[in-house]
Amino acid sequence: MHTVNGFEHRNKISSIRGDYNEIVNGKRINRNRLRQWGVSDIVFRDDDIFNERLYAIQWFKDYATSRSEIEFRSVTLDDLEREAKVTAYVQEHLAEWQEKGWVPDMRIETGDETERLYRERGWTHWHHLWPSRQLLYLALIKRALSSPELVVLFSGALDYTSKLCRWATSGRRIAKDGSGKFVGGASDSPTNAFYNQALNTIFNYGTRSIDQMFGVLSKNIKSIPCDDRLCFTIETLSADQIETINDIYITDPPYGDAVKYEEILEFFIAWLRKNPPAEFSDWIWDSRRKLAIKGEDHDFKISMINAYKRMAEYMPDNGLQIIMFTHQSGSIWADMANIVWASGLKVTAAWYVVTETDSELRGGQYVKGTILLVLRKRADNLDGARDEIAYELIDEVERQVLFLTGLNENAKALYREENLFEDADIQMAGYAAALRVLTRYGSINGVDMAQEALRPRVKGQKTMVDELIEFAVDLANQHLVPQGLSREVWNDLSNTERFYLKMVDMESRGVHMLSNYQNFAKAFKVADFSELIGDTKANETALKTAQIFGKRGMSSSDAFGLTATRSILYAIYLLLENKLSSDDILNQFRQLALEYYQKRDKLIALADYLSKKTVGIRDDESRCAMILRDLIRNDGTC
Repeated sequence: MHTVNGFEHRNKISSIRGDYNEIVNGKRINRNRLRQWGVSDIVFRDDDIFNERLYAIQWFKDYATSRSEIEFRSVTLDDLEREAKVTAYVQEHLAEWQEKGWVPDMRIETGDETERLYRERGWTHWHHLWPSRQLLYLALIKRALSSPELVVLFSGALDYTSKLCRWATSGRRIAKDGSGKFVGGASDSPTNAFYNQALNTIFNYGTRSIDQMFGVLSKNIKSIPCDDRLCFTIETLSADQIETINDIYITDPPYGDAVKYEEILEFFIAWLRKNPPAEFSDWIWDSRRKLAIKGEDHDFKISMINAYKRMAEYMPDNGLQIIMFTHQSGSIWADMANIVWASGLKVTAAWYVVTETDSELRGGQYVKGTILLVLRKRADNLDGARDEIAYELIDEVERQVLFLTGLNENAKALYREENLFEDADIQMAGYAAALRVLTRYGSINGVDMAQEALRPRVKGQKTMVDELIEFAVDLANQHLVPQGLSREVWNDLSNTERFYLKMVDMESRGVHMLSNYQNFAKAFKVADFSELIGDTKANETALKTAQIFGKRGMSSSDAFGLTATRSILYAIYLLLENKLSSDDILNQFRQLALEYYQKRDKLIALADYLSKKTVGIRDDESRCAMILRDLIRNDGTC
């Protein structure tokens, strides 16, 4: 974006890059007009589409203190001259340093993550990711590496010096000077590249000075001493090549949208593979991409089966396996069930561990916990009937959900306000309960599940396992009662009402992401929730208020129109209008609310819920909901 003569001009980055599609061997390939850098390049050329410029330098008034004042200064001619001197020096010695292994000369292989580097910047070799000044001092440090400890610390330095480092400021803790003037967030410094396990190209990146890097290089390395009396062996090998019997296996498998570790690992390998310390001389300095189990499609399932089947074979009859598993996709959980079946295992328990700290970035529908599935050998191949298994699922899901919600209540009673587990975790409880019930059986309705598990998934086709797991999750969703409503009232609501009231609860906590509305609409089987939404802006999605609803949508043809919740919203609207007396409004409400006299307690509970949940976000409606609650409660005709 730029402004000329008071007019703002906007250009898409894709247009500037010159993105286009090319058909190669029947496949659509994304291309652009960026120049692909060569092995000797370290900066953009003057005629490149993209370029870079140093535009600000951070200065510390007293660097020796922990809270020294900082300021940002514009770049001077002397600064630019020093940068040019560094660039020229690195260009002069680059080939020599690459030959000696002080700077990478390794080419970036194609992949889901790595492809972005040459598509978005034109970078083709790993050293392209570092600025000239950082290449200089990293080369000097690499030349002096002499111990495994220093190699570990050097890898940390790599994470904090590349062009993938964000400039970090935080709005959660605002720093101010003595006069109250804003001077920055919780930090004003470059952070690391792998804050989210991806290779993100950044336009506005920050790099650290060599003095700041000494802080990284002087860190203490965490380690666990090994007792000389213990007998242990460390092996690096593929799980399907295990040849020793072990009592316990602990695994954290890839699934669905798994992190591409085999690709991002090359970020470090490129620097370390040449002339490593003697202790690492027998290491294989390769990311072993071919051995990586991909987290999708039929090949993923077969690779996982081969791994877990091998571990089961090299495990005693009383041995067990622990799988750390976190996913919100029913199809991925169905694949997990198939993997367990085909490996001759069964899920005997599921434990929930809170693994995510509370954060602004992880609010709402994000999973906070990891499920630890406990697997044992399936010694007896029970034959079950689908209808009977469905009843088992009902009992197991309810037990598991009540367990988690009970933990939430216990934690709140002790020491905290927020939930230990969010709704997404409750939904995962449905998945885990389904696996615990289903994998007990070797066959269902006469179908050998181990053989059935090996069948490739047909796109768009729902298998019996998919349907049973979906059934379990639906059961879990029925238990997603928002705080402030009793289960008795919740069970008497329609799916549309549940969706609306659940999203009121989410909005009361400041969550307005569209994906949340979509997820809960799916959970509560609300096919079209657009009629209930007033605003669909990104991160500002909001329900229609009583004021927006007004008199519209009160007909019998509207799924929401004749519900108790919609009648209450209409009465709140009338109170907001302030054109009718309280008696007239209550009289209209009696006629609209079906079975008013029989379900008066339910209507009081709903009005009370809306009153409390809209405090601070729709105060006028909150006040009117409270008035309506009291009108119903004190209705003399009842």
